[in-house]
Amino acid sequence: MFAAYTAQKQYARFNLFEDCTMDYAFHTVDVFTPTPFSGAQITVFPQAEGLNARQMQVIAREINHPETVFVLPGKSTVSAELKVFSPLSERAVGSHSVVAAARALVHSKTLATSKENSTIQFSQGNKVFDVVLAQHEGRLITQLSMSVSAQVDRYVPDTKELQAALGLGAHDIETLKAKTLFVSCDSSYLIVPLRSLDAVYRARFNLEAWSRSSAGSAPVNEVLVYCSETESLQTDFHLRILGAHIAQDESPPVGAAIPAFVASLCETRGLADGTHAFWLERGRKAQRQSVLKVEFVKKATAAMVVRVGGDAVLVASGTMRAPENE
Repeated sequence: MFAAYTAQKQYARFNLFEDCTMDYAFHTVDVFTPTPFSGAQITVFPQAEGLNARQMQVIAREINHPETVFVLPGKSTVSAELKVFSPLSERAVGSHSVVAAARALVHSKTLATSKENSTIQFSQGNKVFDVVLAQHEGRLITQLSMSVSAQVDRYVPDTKELQAALGLGAHDIETLKAKTLFVSCDSSYLIVPLRSLDAVYRARFNLEAWSRSSAGSAPVNEVLVYCSETESLQTDFHLRILGAHIAQDESPPVGAAIPAFVASLCETRGLADGTHAFWLERGRKAQRQSVLKVEFVKKATAAMVVRVGGDAVLVASGTMRAPENE
């Protein structure tokens, strides 16, 4: 009797501890695709208030998607603040995370939509993003609009250094039609043009070779490789991001790198002032490919405006117990 009573008390204490730990709702969204189980997998926590950065990182590692988005209350006219984590580290907000967050917030009725286009704002720290929500044939289309002031540096590793850092051969790196550039638009990237889709997927980031190269001292953590060979007739470029904190066979979302990529195109192709548009793809068709439409307005006397948009599909919902707060 006493043993049973003691066990009952211990069970009650255990339940009390469990009840003090919050459950957080989440939605998994397939981004830049109209088709479930395609595109980029991103999980969104639409009400993440109460979680700290360490807990967010633990959750992102447990979910193990390329990006996990945590939505916090916005300030003033900002609808929401976003924090984005990969399984290994915090990342900059990009078009993938914005489109996923908008889709999840509309689903949870935190954001309202109308038949007319509506513009809201998301933020990350001091940076504010304009987001256009539109209905098209019953689907939510989200477009992220950014004002971009890019810094471009032509002092980059030479071809031999790039070959070693990316595990590629002498003929894989494009040197005639485009040039390798360091580009900084809030986040910094080394933008490397390659000659084939095969080279894009053979590329492997070698941290030791990178550290020995002239890039080792640059404030750049990730490399964006691209080529004009694509799998789809609709698209103009194929993009992939590599880096020390990215698994070798992974093809993570490229949204945060698109402003830098656009700036590199303007620099290497001598594009005239005006409005330009192109389509790009990320990932293989057989491995959850995303297709993004990019528009940008180039003016010699003003910051460039870059708009990235597309579709998204909600595929799963659930709750997760918050990690212990150390």
